[in-house]
Parts: sequence; C-alpha cells; structure tokens
Amino acid sequence: MTAAELKQHPGYEKWTTLSHSDILPFVQDEFGRRGWLTRFYLLLNLAMLLLMILMAVWQVTHGLIGTGRVVMNTVLGFVLTLSLLVPVHEGIHGIAYKLVGAPRVQFGSDIRKFIFYAMADHFVIGFPRFAFVALSPFFIINFFAAGAVFYVSLNYQWILLGVLLMHTGACAGDFAMLSFFLRHRNEGLLTYDDVAEHTSYFFRKKRAEMRAEP
Repeated sequence: MTAAELKQHPGYEKWTTLSHSDILPFVQDEFGRRGWLTRFYLLLNLAMLLLMILMAVWQVTHGLIGTGRVVMNTVLGFVLTLSLLVPVHEGIHGIAYKLVGAPRVQFGSDIRKFIFYAMADHFVIGFPRFAFVALSPFFIINFFAAGAVFYVSLNYQWILLGVLLMHTGACAGDFAMLSFFLRHRNEGLLTYDDVAEHTSYFFRKKRAEMRAEP
C-alpha cells in the first residue's frame, strides 16, 4: 500500500504525527510509560553495567589489568560508538529498509541533540517490518562486538565492552518507537515518513473496522 492509497483507504484514519524535531521528547514520554519492552531495555542496560563492574573488580583485584586502563579503554569504546558506529548503525537501518521494500532511504539528524535517524520517504510500514528495521542495528552490531570479545586481548575486550554498553544505550530511540507500536498493536498501526516535512504520520484502523474483526 502506498502513502496515497493509505490516505484514501476507507478502513484507516490518520491518527497522530511525530515531528522529527520532537523525537527526544517522544522517547522520554515512551520510557515514562514503563511498558514491558522499555522496562526490559532498561534492565538490560543495568545488567550490562553491573556485569562490567563485577568483571572490572575481579580483574583488577587479581592483577590482570589496572583500573586506569579499564576506564580509559571503556571510554574509548564510548567514543568509537558515538563517532564511527553512528553511520554504521544508521546504514544498517537503511539496508533493513531496502530489504523490506523501501525504494528510497534518506538520513537525517539533529546535531544539537545528537539524534540521527533513517527515513524511507512515503514508504508505508507496519509492525512486523518496522520491528525488523528498528532492531537490525541492535542485534548486528552487538552480536559482532560481543563475539569479538572472546578473540581479543584484555585491553581490547574493554574497548568492545564499552562499545556494547554505549551502543545498547544509543538504541533507546529504536526501542521507544517499537514500544509505541506494541502499545497500539491492536489498532493495526501503519506509518510513513514525509522527508520534506520532517514528519512521521501514523494511521490506525477505524474503530468500526476494529470492532468488526473476530
């Protein structure tokens, strides 16, 4: 279904919009609702942080590595994530969009808020395909970073652990948007981006259509 067809579809109605300049407040609001996915995401970040602290304490107390080296390499992992991995992360979103059928993919950002995003102009997408697009960078980058931990020296392990922690934290927007879809999963949500207007439009099934479904 194209965006034009969605606008005219008798079974759908335009429900809400999201200006791309308001992504940060949207993410904050979604996490404030404490859905099961956002709670899981926060617990995952906390678990990773606690595991890293326990590993650092054990390695330092056993003389395997110094505290300064742990901190410095972890911070280096943070820096690498916020610089080199940002285009990789968004590029994976773009590839995922193409894999689900988007003809055009563009990228945007709000440097002041350090927000980056991929957009498929007027490409209509629902929950299953959106979940694939949203989670692809999280799984691919974290899979390779976590796997590489077992094949490098201790110093490089802490760089990779820093990458894992920071990249997981940087996926907050993806998890927030996916949580939004899940909260409204019974409404048959569809969305598309309007690149020229820097806005995402959300449509849902009309109430009569939802009541008529078995």
